[in-house]
Amino acid sequence: MIIDIPKLRPEGEWFEGQESQEILSIHESGFRPCGPVRYRLFAQAVSGQLIVRGSVRAFFELQCVRCTEFYSTTIEEMSFLRTYQLSDASEAVDVTPDLREDILLRLPHHPVCSSACKGLCPYCGANLNLGPCSCKPPGDHRWSALDNVKLG
Repeated sequence: MIIDIPKLRPEGEWFEGQESQEILSIHESGFRPCGPVRYRLFAQAVSGQLIVRGSVRAFFELQCVRCTEFYSTTIEEMSFLRTYQLSDASEAVDVTPDLREDILLRLPHHPVCSSACKGLCPYCGANLNLGPCSCKPPGDHRWSALDNVKLG
């Protein structure tokens, strides 16, 4: 998203649009962008600075860290705010890197599809959200050597 400074009205103006999901350039397997990055920004040049504020949003499929299933979610920053120093030679300001940064900073570190997600069985790997598994967990045998101890 590039703002052309000479064409910017003195009272400022709104910019609404979208950038390709490629600006996110995510290489993590558990994060899949699903469409463009959308923005609604107000830009105004004031006292040698360009002030840009508004909102930015992107749609993702994230892999749940508990059950490993993918789920859809929206990552949104409603209070995007940046200032850019302008010089007499400033022709344009590219806001795209800052839009990308705000979206990436909002991605969860440990995405979970739901707070009620039961995850996977630690023994057989079955998704416990689909129902109980049929495996029989091994018993805790750490203390079994004491079963044969005869006192007295």
